[in-house]
Amino acid sequence: MHHFIFYTFLMMLFICPSTESATLTGTVQLPKTEQTARPKRYYMGPYRSSRHTTMIPEGPQNTVIYLKGNTISSDTTQKHTATMIQQDEMFVPYVLPVQTGTAISFPNEDDFYHNVFSVMSGERFDLGRYAKGETTYQTFDKPGVVVVRCEIHPGMKAYILILDTPLFTVPSKTGEYTLTNIPSGTYEIFAWHPDHGTQSQTITVIENSTLITNFSF
Repeated sequence: MHHFIFYTFLMMLFICPSTESATLTGTVQLPKTEQTARPKRYYMGPYRSSRHTTMIPEGPQNTVIYLKGNTISSDTTQKHTATMIQQDEMFVPYVLPVQTGTAISFPNEDDFYHNVFSVMSGERFDLGRYAKGETTYQTFDKPGVVVVRCEIHPGMKAYILILDTPLFTVPSKTGEYTLTNIPSGTYEIFAWHPDHGTQSQTITVIENSTLITNFSF
């Protein structure tokens, strides 16, 4: 009988895990901008170069929401991976948030050569030129902003935001975002956009609660 009660208690713990963390949700609004149509291509060779500015997908999805606070623990032993694709003469996604120590792959899905390089804090990384179907990798260990470019196609550009916190997300194309599993405590919440800058607020999170925080640039 005692063994049955103990077994039932363990099953309840497994089925009903602790819910002492909280949820953060909200919206991000950006000013509206207009873009012109891309001109047609006439040369389709493997080393073709850009003569125009690549269209950048506008929208709140290019914003990064992240938290900083003393209760956040960053597991540096955990390995993280992420991907930034080269597709249709664009880096996808245009904005990629990652945690420090993340290895990022850069697969080329276009029918021509690309290159990936950047300069961060005076240090340059250059992954060279490679063709469709090939992939290169780069790991980032220090927090900061990396502006990614292609030397063959100067119109290509993207941003990697390297964070020393695991609590971050990006909104949907319509601006809604959600962050879950947040320990209770006081945090600084940031909304970062490569063109519109950074906004921040101080919030207090209570366990088992949902907090709404909105941003408007």
